[in-house]
Amino acid sequence: MKTGVQLYSLRNYIKDNGLESALKIIADAGFDGVEFAGFYDKTADEIKSLLDKYSLTAFSAHIGTEKMQAELPTALQLGISNIVVPWKALDNAAEFDKAVAELPRIAAELREQGVALGYHNHAHEFKDGADKVTELAARVDGLTLEPDVFWLAVAGVDACEFIQKHSDKITLVHIKELGESSETVNPVAGEGRARLKDVLEKCKQIGAEWAVLEIEKTDLPIADYLKRCCAFMREYA
Repeated sequence: MKTGVQLYSLRNYIKDNGLESALKIIADAGFDGVEFAGFYDKTADEIKSLLDKYSLTAFSAHIGTEKMQAELPTALQLGISNIVVPWKALDNAAEFDKAVAELPRIAAELREQGVALGYHNHAHEFKDGADKVTELAARVDGLTLEPDVFWLAVAGVDACEFIQKHSDKITLVHIKELGESSETVNPVAGEGRARLKDVLEKCKQIGAEWAVLEIEKTDLPIADYLKRCCAFMREYA
């Protein structure tokens, strides 16, 4: 598997230091690519130039359905092959029905351009023993899944079992370490409670393509954190 970073993880760093500095420390840490979450008021050509400079691949972008019209053109110009819906209130019946109504059209339009539409989970989709992610995937033809193993652990869902169950729908997996709770800092990958070694081995077994580091918060210098996480991910991915 290749290793990447969800750029949402560096949102504060990018705000203070700029996108190029973020891409440099990601590349220096040893990662292969990045997953976008917005395009930082840059054109596709400007971003391409930076990605080429640091030998990084843009393999995915998180785009909410409400931002699809504005952000999709940039994603397509970058050659991004995975568009992932980062969040939906699927635990709300009306919002679930809305997603079932709108996502098939988006998925079909993207498929015509050789791009996959995916969904990234949090914990609320599994509230009270439900599994709205599996329900959504069954209702939206061609929908891929990007399991966030941190949120699966918070929800009490076995990530390896979930990944195996949906192995035909998974090419991207969010690798985010769980500390004492969902509110505490993310430990370095492999040093927390999310069973990331087992998760990475399962991802490799099913043929997933990208292990994607995501960070909510860390108390370490971000460049050091990235290097330590990448070393762990490369060992098992």
